[in-house]
Amino acid sequence: MAKSIRTRYFLLANGTTENNAYEKQIYLKNVSWNPPPAPLHIEDKITEFNKSLKVLHQQLSLKHKHKKLMNLTPFQIKTLTELKKDKGITIKPTDKNLGPAVLDTSQYISQVLKEHLLTPAYKQLSQLEVIRTIENIKTTLKRLIQTNSQLLSKSELTYFERSLRTYHRLPIFYGLPKVHKQPFSLRPVVSTSGSLLAIFFDMV
Repeated sequence: MAKSIRTRYFLLANGTTENNAYEKQIYLKNVSWNPPPAPLHIEDKITEFNKSLKVLHQQLSLKHKHKKLMNLTPFQIKTLTELKKDKGITIKPTDKNLGPAVLDTSQYISQVLKEHLLTPAYKQLSQLEVIRTIENIKTTLKRLIQTNSQLLSKSELTYFERSLRTYHRLPIFYGLPKVHKQPFSLRPVVSTSGSLLAIFFDMV
C-alpha cells in the first residue's frame, strides 16, 4: 500500500493526471523500481497507519491465541500438501465443469497419447521446425501490424511493438476428463496463454 501511495504521488508530481490516456496492456510492472519517498506529511500518515495496523494485529493475535483461525483442519492441510507433491496423480478440471478429477498420471499420459498426440491428427515437430514455425508466426504478425498500422491507434501500436520484444512460451496441450461418458475420454485443450498468438487475444 505504501508503494502504491508513493507511486501515485510521484506520477501526479511529474505531470501525470487522472485525465491522461492509460492503456494497461502497454505496460509491464518494473519490479525493480521503487518510487521515492512522498512528502513528510504523507510519510507520517503511512507510518501512523502501519503502527495502528500492527497494534490491531497484536490485539487480535492475543484474543484468538488459542483458537484455530483457519477454515481447514490440520489433517486437510496435510492431505492437500501431500496431493500437491504426489507426482503419481494428476488433478484436472473436468469437461462440462463437473468438478475436479483425480487420475493416475501414467494412465493420463497414456490416454493423451492414445487419443490425441499419437493419432494422424497431430504431428511431432523437430526442434528446428518449432523454431522456424515460431519465426514464421512472428513475421506474419509483424506484417499484419505493418499492413494495418493506419487502422491502429498509437497505444495499440506501442502495445504490439513491446509485446513482440518479450519472451513467449510455447502453447501447452492438456486434456479435460469427460467423466460424464463411459468409458471416460479427454477433451483436448491447447492453452495459448503467454504465447505469440496471445498478443492479439489480450487486446480483445
